[in-house]
Amino acid sequence: MNEKTNCISVQSVPSVELNWQHWFARWEAMQSAYLPQREHRFDLMFCLPEFLQDAKLRILDLGCGPGSVTFCALQHYPNAHIIAVDADPVLLEMGREIELANYELQIANRRNVEFIQADLRDGNWWEDYEGAFDLVVSATALHWLSAGHLRETYRRVYCALKPGGWFFNADHIASDDPVTQAHYRQLLREWQQANFDTGVEDWDGFWQGFEAAVNQPELFAQREEVEYWEGSDDGNPKLFHITTLRECGFTDVAIHWQDLGEALIGARKS
Repeated sequence: MNEKTNCISVQSVPSVELNWQHWFARWEAMQSAYLPQREHRFDLMFCLPEFLQDAKLRILDLGCGPGSVTFCALQHYPNAHIIAVDADPVLLEMGREIELANYELQIANRRNVEFIQADLRDGNWWEDYEGAFDLVVSATALHWLSAGHLRETYRRVYCALKPGGWFFNADHIASDDPVTQAHYRQLLREWQQANFDTGVEDWDGFWQGFEAAVNQPELFAQREEVEYWEGSDDGNPKLFHITTLRECGFTDVAIHWQDLGEALIGARKS
C-alpha cells in the first residue's frame, strides 16, 4: 500500500515486457523522497528483535507494496519464510517479478516469499495464521486504515504472533498535540519539496510514468474505482498506538525511532 493508492480486485497484471528492476528503483527513490531515514527504519525492524541471522523465521509483511521491506528482511534473515500481503495487484506483480529476476539463477536457494493479495480488514483472511509468525512488520501502510480498523488489525497481529514474537510498525504517527503536529507537517512537506526540487519524481509522476509503460489503461482505470483509503496522512496520535497495543496484550511497547511525525513503534507478545 504505502503512499496513497486505491486497491482493486482484478487478475494479475498482464504479461508485458517491462524492466521491472528500473521501475522498482524508481519506486524506491520516490518513497525515500517522502520518508526520512526510510531504510534505517527497515533495518531497525530486523535488528531490534535480535533473532539469530540463520533462524528459520516466519515473517508477515503487512501492506508490502512491491516488497521493499520483504527484501530487506531477506538480507537480515536469509532462511526466513515471508508472507507479503497487499491489496494492490500491480505492486504485488512488481514484487514477484523482482524476486524472480533476483533469484531465477539460484532456484535451489530460492528465497521463500509468498506475495498475497488480501484486504487487511478481512477477518477471514487472518484465521489461517493464528500463532504463525515470529515477526510481523509494516511500513507506511497502516495509516490507510481508520482508527477502528487499525485497532482491530493490532488485535489480529497479536493473535498471529507466536509467544515471544515481535511487531514493528514504521509509519506516520502523529503528535498527541495538534499544534505540534501541524508544525511537524509543515517541516516534513518542506523537506519533501526539497527532494522533489532535485528532480526526484513524486507519487503522481511515478504512477503516470508507470501506467504509460505498462500500457494497460483499463487496468489502471480499475485501480481508481474502489476506495480503500480511510485513514489520515498524519497517522493516528502516538498515545493511540501505545494504548491500543497494550490493550491488545502487547508488552515492551516503545517508540524506537522518531523524526517529526514519522516513527517506528515496536511491541512484543509475551
